[in-house]
Amino acid sequence: MDKAKSSYMDLLDSNKWNISNCWVACFDILGFRSFISVEKDDWKAYRVCQDYEDTLEYLKKNCDRYEYGGIDYCWFSDTFLMFTPNDSAQSYVVIQFAAKYFIEDCIRHGIPMRGAISVGRFMRTKDNRTFIGKAFLEAFEYAEDQDWIGLILTPNAISKANSFGLNPTHHDFVRASEIPMRTFNSQEVLAYRFQNGEANFPSILLPALHSMKSQSDEKYYGKYERTKQFIEKHYRWITR
Repeated sequence: MDKAKSSYMDLLDSNKWNISNCWVACFDILGFRSFISVEKDDWKAYRVCQDYEDTLEYLKKNCDRYEYGGIDYCWFSDTFLMFTPNDSAQSYVVIQFAAKYFIEDCIRHGIPMRGAISVGRFMRTKDNRTFIGKAFLEAFEYAEDQDWIGLILTPNAISKANSFGLNPTHHDFVRASEIPMRTFNSQEVLAYRFQNGEANFPSILLPALHSMKSQSDEKYYGKYERTKQFIEKHYRWITR
């Protein structure tokens, strides 16, 4: 065994790393530099962490598949991660449930997020200071490739969910040509349509998006408009 490979194996055998195949949800804040000023708006940074805590409480009350330790998280600069202990069907159900609630909660509190869910190999130090692996990189790249405020499933995530017989379109994700991706193919991803069971009154997120747009830099207006138009187009009303 050559020296480089030996050092790699020693690293993996150390007690410093957690290595597994798992589900990863990656989020970043749109217009982070203009959105958060450390001197003036550190409360907004706190609000993101509080939204995550609210998400955990919501999971405990509403998701019978969630258990303590079912999701871990880390936040650095404008990037926010959620990750599960494995890549099981149960972990998929939990993370898509959590990711949808988290991004909706952020929008309600005026925090513009983009997110993507992926699955695969994930390596992290136990102190959550270093992250590598295909699942993290794919989720990060697909999150940043979106030109709106939205949540998507990557191609690997879609394939993995389907392998369990879990169709993401039954979880409010849709395939649509108007998903604004910069470099990736929009037809290979699924986007969350922000409904989450509501169907007899307009989406409560639309007023929040309008308010966020009015307070943002003009260069971001199109991103908010694309999000609003997507929600309005794919919102399903129940007629009686």
